[in-house]
Amino acid sequence: MEVFFISPSINLGVWVNYGIASLCGVIKEKGHHAELYQPVRFDIDDFYDRFGQKKYALCLVSTVTNQWPHALKYIRALRKVSQIPIIVGGHHVTCCPDVIDENPEIDGICIGEGDVALGALLDRMVEGKEYHDLKNMWFRREHEVIRNEIGDLIEDLDALPFPDYSVFSAQAIAGRPSILLSRGCPYNCTYCCNNFLRRLYAGKGRYVRKKSVKRAIEEVRDFIDRYRPDKVNFDDDTFVKDKKWLLAFLKEYRQFTDTLFDCNSRPETLDDEICRALKEAHCDILCVGIESGNEQFRKNVLHRNMTNESIMRAFSLLKKHGIKSYAFNIVGAPEDTYENYLETVRLNQAIRPDGYQITIFYPYPGSDLFNRAKEMGLLTENTFRDSFESQSLLRMKQFPRWKISFAKNTFGYRLMSEEKTFLQEMVLLIDYFSGGNLCGLLSAGKTPLQKIALLVNYFSGGSAYRLVLFLRKLRIRDK
Repeated sequence: MEVFFISPSINLGVWVNYGIASLCGVIKEKGHHAELYQPVRFDIDDFYDRFGQKKYALCLVSTVTNQWPHALKYIRALRKVSQIPIIVGGHHVTCCPDVIDENPEIDGICIGEGDVALGALLDRMVEGKEYHDLKNMWFRREHEVIRNEIGDLIEDLDALPFPDYSVFSAQAIAGRPSILLSRGCPYNCTYCCNNFLRRLYAGKGRYVRKKSVKRAIEEVRDFIDRYRPDKVNFDDDTFVKDKKWLLAFLKEYRQFTDTLFDCNSRPETLDDEICRALKEAHCDILCVGIESGNEQFRKNVLHRNMTNESIMRAFSLLKKHGIKSYAFNIVGAPEDTYENYLETVRLNQAIRPDGYQITIFYPYPGSDLFNRAKEMGLLTENTFRDSFESQSLLRMKQFPRWKISFAKNTFGYRLMSEEKTFLQEMVLLIDYFSGGNLCGLLSAGKTPLQKIALLVNYFSGGSAYRLVLFLRKLRIRDK
């Protein structure tokens, strides 16, 4: 059976998605073939050309909230030329299952983990049997929607087939290939959907699960041997939380490869022994979520119960052991303020990460902060953006949307120097609204006189420079 798999990545670029690789592993184990369509721009002719190359029996669609409007375009376009079943899954559909009621082009949706459900669906389709009773799936049948219950969680992750990365392009695999060795997260961050998923699966088994060290090593070795990447990314939410598992895994990992890897950690889980083992196993970058520099906001609103002291200690440990650090930051969540943002700047200045990311808060459906934003009437009419790098979707009097964008766009410049004076703040504002490069001009190592000249020319729209050239020409003629 040929399966057409759509996963739009409009304006984001391509990368390896572990969830898709896992589902394609199920498809492969069942003796079928998946063709992944992962566009970075919407091109309907290209879409029809790719779909028309084979005779497909099933279409799967995986999408996150940011990409849902694009995914829906492809679903509707496909329905115009084909009547094959279209099954949609991913985080957005899991948190917003009513999309099947709102869009008649969709034949079914998968809620939560889809490995078992997809395997059963493929088997029944091949056998010509009825499949509308499968757990974790809802189906449209004539004028009704059949809403089946959620099945048990897959507790033994070792029993799953190896993920199939062959569906991804060489460009995606060469970029930052993502590998997951666990499922679930024990923490309660309010901007994430994990709280929703934990409630969804209540009474259905252990939510946080990990592959055995043996299976994890086999899977990683297979990927490295097959694709020879320069680096891999262990994208588990809490890669270092289980210290016993981590040390055993790192010991095995360094014995068969010197491939660099990146991973994630909470700051309070790091210690000398863990950092030493990570470094010996060729950890290149360790990513840590800071999110906000204000402890009370981080604890009471974001539900990240950690102190600034523990964050600074973690980054100090990484520097001590020669591991590059990467800091995650968020600006513009409900109840956030510009003053909180400045505290985030100061904390980043103190820890001096080797890299950073600052994103504008995105109200993901299913997250606790989405519900709070909705209750507070903060959501704008348009609740979709291609990514969390663009404009805020909230309207807050204490932190307007333009100021959130301004804060994000000037974050990097602020980290380059100490606290800004009132005049420097004004220069940043002028540069932001003019869409110019004033900050870049003033931070290019110029003398004070040169900076004054640049400012005069900048605000004159380039007229000052043209006047100087004209006067020089007159002077040459006089000579």
